[in-house]
Amino acid sequence: MLSSHNLPEKKNNDPFSKICCRCGAEYKINANGSCVRKEECSHHWGRLRRNRVPGGWETLYNCCSGAVGSPGCEVSKQHVQDGRKESLDGFVKTFNKPLPVDGNGGVYALDCEMCYTKQGLELTRVTVINSDLKVIYDTFVKPGSKVVDYNTRFSGVTQDDLENTTITLRDVQAVLLSMFSAESILIGHSLESDLFALKLIHCLVVDTAIVFPHRLGLPYKRALRNLMADYLKRIIQDNVGGHDSSEDARACMELMIWKIKEDAKVKR
Repeated sequence: MLSSHNLPEKKNNDPFSKICCRCGAEYKINANGSCVRKEECSHHWGRLRRNRVPGGWETLYNCCSGAVGSPGCEVSKQHVQDGRKESLDGFVKTFNKPLPVDGNGGVYALDCEMCYTKQGLELTRVTVINSDLKVIYDTFVKPGSKVVDYNTRFSGVTQDDLENTTITLRDVQAVLLSMFSAESILIGHSLESDLFALKLIHCLVVDTAIVFPHRLGLPYKRALRNLMADYLKRIIQDNVGGHDSSEDARACMELMIWKIKEDAKVKR
């Protein structure tokens, strides 16, 4: 499946002209990042799914079965941008530390949730799970810019969740740098998105979207909930209130534990 937000990138050299990452429309912002005009965003919130039909293939949105180019099935108050690749400041990198006696740098799974702000997608929650499937870090995060859409359908994060949050991205980075080392293994699903949100550079990663590839190859990726249903016969992300980062992080760890055990059986 392809995310409906994965629209073809359009080159734009005007810093005050943006392309909405949900509907693809061009819109203007002022110097502080606010939209110049109040303009609703009509888009498909679902993903594009390619299905085989008699005589070939068809690609439809799984939110409403609408075809590519069809009118959006959801209307939001304003356009939004991704923005993460436009701001490459503030990244931190894990570093070498003395290893424990067993030489194990630790194996962790993580998942992040994000909202749309005036500057684009920003972190709102992060969860880290250890190899024993225990939550060792879970916090809501205060975005650096004004929130324009909490993205609750997907993030599960609401305005109330962030109301009294004082934890910043910098605070989260400090915790993760103390928790991880350059030798730690980080597991996640489409992990590049989480590392971008955390502004964290790390080399030893395991991405379940790559370990369990889509039959059509990239850029198609299998959804985490489908991987859990197919391999572990479990239903996740069944909450209408959005995703739960602790559930998703745990799912990634469980999938990799299952994969390692299955591979070990084959090698015997």
